[in-house]
Amino acid sequence: MAEAKKPRAKRATKAASPELKADLIELAAAPAATVLEAVTAAKPAMQPKAPEVKPVAPEALFSSAKKQGDVFRQAVGEAVTASAKGALEVNGKIIDALTIQSSAALDLWRSALSPAPLPEALKAQSQATRQAYDAASAQWKDIAESTALWFTKSLEPLHSAFQRPGR
Repeated sequence: MAEAKKPRAKRATKAASPELKADLIELAAAPAATVLEAVTAAKPAMQPKAPEVKPVAPEALFSSAKKQGDVFRQAVGEAVTASAKGALEVNGKIIDALTIQSSAALDLWRSALSPAPLPEALKAQSQATRQAYDAASAQWKDIAESTALWFTKSLEPLHSAFQRPGR
């Protein structure tokens, strides 16, 4: 249970002397007086003159914004056209590569199943595998180069539109 609070006995406090109170008031008032004197003696700071700004005609702003909009619209159109051409080219190369690789795989199996002595069959299979690998790597390298060219050509119109000095 909670205990009831006991009243505290009052302590005897020091009686502050009137002399001590007067000294404290004088001490507090002294720095305020010196600061007040320094503020009244200070001169206001000079503000620099604001540069004059010439007004721009709204027609000029509208004309400039319209020109920039036309430039960006044309750049986006060129980028879309270049991107479509590049995508078609890369798509055609991928289809060609897959067709050639599938026919190479069939030729490889045909050579493996042909009635020949085992050493000749292994030699024919290893040669066909090497040729298929060389052809596939050359095709995929060509596809990678075409893809890089596709992205470069697609971004050129936008890059040149952003780099124009009139922007």
